[in-house]
Amino acid sequence: MAPQSPSIQSFFQPETPHNQPAVANGEGVEPGFTTTEIKAFLYSTPSAWEPRIPYEDAQIGRLVPGPRCVRLVGRVVNFHDQPTSTSKLPYPTKRCLNVLVRDDTGMIKVKLWYLKVDYQLQLGQLVSIWTTFISTSDTPSTVSITVQNAICAVNIYPERDNSCYFMLQADKDDGTLLKIPLGYSRDKQLPGLMTLMSFAQGGHDTPTAKKGDVLDVVNVIIFDDTCDATLALWGRVAKSAAHWKTSCTILLLSNPGFRNDKRPTLSIDSNTYVDVDPCMGEAEWLRAFAQRLTTREVVNVPFPEGGMDEQAPPLTPRTF
Repeated sequence: MAPQSPSIQSFFQPETPHNQPAVANGEGVEPGFTTTEIKAFLYSTPSAWEPRIPYEDAQIGRLVPGPRCVRLVGRVVNFHDQPTSTSKLPYPTKRCLNVLVRDDTGMIKVKLWYLKVDYQLQLGQLVSIWTTFISTSDTPSTVSITVQNAICAVNIYPERDNSCYFMLQADKDDGTLLKIPLGYSRDKQLPGLMTLMSFAQGGHDTPTAKKGDVLDVVNVIIFDDTCDATLALWGRVAKSAAHWKTSCTILLLSNPGFRNDKRPTLSIDSNTYVDVDPCMGEAEWLRAFAQRLTTREVVNVPFPEGGMDEQAPPLTPRTF
């Protein structure tokens, strides 16, 4: 009898359930991955990240666009969520935080993509960034300072790319590193520095607001030696105010938004950056001024001795 040709069905392996490993030839060999293992890999949270390649410590103001393995250290001066068009999908999708980070030499725009990691950012927080590529920022330079603005950017996705990382340095921050404002010098005043009253009376640009977004807001009362105002913190930035101390925390606001209600109201726009407790002479003077206001001696005149006759009968109330 002539040998029979194999059927088409013999070329296909039986289907394996998604939650069970594939078994080949009945010998218990597992050449593939289960659905649980795949999800654990795709949606894993980086806990203890260590660089696998050498990174060079670099200053932000000295960066040049192009491929380069660098480690950057700076402070967060602004951040906000970037709207995504896939936010209405039923399954989780990646999101993006636009973070503005500065050191003593310049600023850089960081596009931080994430899926499950919840980055608890705060204004003034010390962070470290590992990246392998520096790109050119598409944000126009609108802040009138004499040093380099945010002309470079990095685009990182630590949950997918093991060559990049974004680390919060809250435990290693002693409050003294990278506190000098950009463009500050002890022998001259910071360019563009003005009081709240001067800013409210015309030293500002009229901002354009985007409508349709529903965000949490925290109103913080701020003041200097000329007047007081309200600082409106929207969205994620609002959580930063929980760590500020009354009459102690000093804010250096560069290019804030403004609107004139019953009280002047300032806001943090996309082009604003905030230095928390900057290391400068004006900040020390303002902190001392604010603390003097809260520690003034209360006038308390002592009751004169011998001014009342203890043996005299009590006065009777008058009737009308």
